[in-house]
Amino acid sequence: MVDPDILLLAIVNMSEGVRALIGDKGAKAVLRDAGRKSGPKLLESLIGHFPEVLDKEEALKRACIILEDLGFAKSIKKENGNVVIEEDIFTDAIMGENLLDSPIIYFFAGLIEGFVSFMSDQKVTLVPEVVERGKIVYKYS
Repeated sequence: MVDPDILLLAIVNMSEGVRALIGDKGAKAVLRDAGRKSGPKLLESLIGHFPEVLDKEEALKRACIILEDLGFAKSIKKENGNVVIEEDIFTDAIMGENLLDSPIIYFFAGLIEGFVSFMSDQKVTLVPEVVERGKIVYKYS
């Protein structure tokens, strides 16, 4: 079995490889879309069909709880128009200092957006505002 930390490094490095192939904007768009598509599939594999349709705010709140329970971060909270993530799994695996530009940050945003779309008929868009080692703040609309 592959060590989860090694797998995480491979995924983060894969996202950087995508950026090298298609450029910064393309990689961010592709990785966000990959998250949007994989989020519902992951959630469906865990819980099956979602029994109700939630409004966007409630779906986002539940997405945060589920992703936290799955271990994507120690804390994922919806606060004042932001999603605040602390002690996430991705930022420590990013090489270099320009964390905000890493495509994996957009994958994580897309994953959250995909979870919301699975539980709601409304869309949410997350934009990274703060990205530091161990902390991500997305503004959502």
